[in-house]
Amino acid sequence: MGALPTCMVAVTVRRTPFSDFEMLRDAVQDAPTEIVQLEHGKMVGELTHLTLGRLGASSGIFSRGLRSRGILSEGRLMLGMMLDGAPALFQNVEAQPGDLIIIQPRYELYARYFGINVYASIFVEPEELFAFLGTEPAVQDAAVWRQPFTVLTADTAVARARAAGLRMLLTAIGREGLTMSAETAEYYRRRILELMTAPVIDRWRYRPIPVRSALALVRDVDRFLIETGSKRAHLSDLAHQFGVSPRALQRAFADVLDVPPMEFFRRTRLGHAHTALLTAAPGDTVTGIAVDHGFADVGRFARDYQALFDELPSETLRRRNVIVRREA
Repeated sequence: MGALPTCMVAVTVRRTPFSDFEMLRDAVQDAPTEIVQLEHGKMVGELTHLTLGRLGASSGIFSRGLRSRGILSEGRLMLGMMLDGAPALFQNVEAQPGDLIIIQPRYELYARYFGINVYASIFVEPEELFAFLGTEPAVQDAAVWRQPFTVLTADTAVARARAAGLRMLLTAIGREGLTMSAETAEYYRRRILELMTAPVIDRWRYRPIPVRSALALVRDVDRFLIETGSKRAHLSDLAHQFGVSPRALQRAFADVLDVPPMEFFRRTRLGHAHTALLTAAPGDTVTGIAVDHGFADVGRFARDYQALFDELPSETLRRRNVIVRREA
């Protein structure tokens, strides 16, 4: 077995506050959109455009209702989501925050927003998306990838949790992206794709794939993580590496360790973060170390860290400073 599949992922960040509705013509990075402000009042907000390799992400907040119209991309699929605010209409179909909107390249979207809204649009080339879904043949064949426009709704709690998760990921990239290593950026790129394809995976059944015994699979994955020193192991990466579906990997970990694989990976990453804090260089911060180990929500990182190690990350960092002073 080789290293986890990675690529050199360059990150760019462009953030633009605005106080005129015309700036929303640049709401998505692939193409301009036509905007008509429909609600009275000052239009203010902020736009953020990110790239992680070939993946693009445009997000923003705006303060007044409007109509937007336009082709969002000539060559990339758009996976969109409202992150907060009132329901909106896309092609006269209502979508709530957390619902997934899928739009094919060269398709004109007509949308109506009401009041304050927070949105995110992820742009991905079809071949990149289907390579990511390589261990999910049934999902690759899902009808949504052939339809020009789709809204996938979800249970309200699930949808809002999904929206909050995407918002945290994009915020972390916007804050730390320019200093991320290529490995960290690749981890966040795959996390975004996993989150945005989850509604499709949840709805399409998997084709059965023969797998090795659960014990052998878990043991091999565990050994692989140790041998490669992977700090940010990702479910889809490992499924691809071992030729199984993510669901088969989840079942194996449940049978053998009674811990879901993502929780096992999380505790592994917490351990790596603990080591990094104890061996931190001057100027290293808890936030920087957390993000570098794949924890976009630093508050949750601190809570999980304290629950596992019975001390706060800052306390571990201070103990490192004490150790350094003693050694000096």
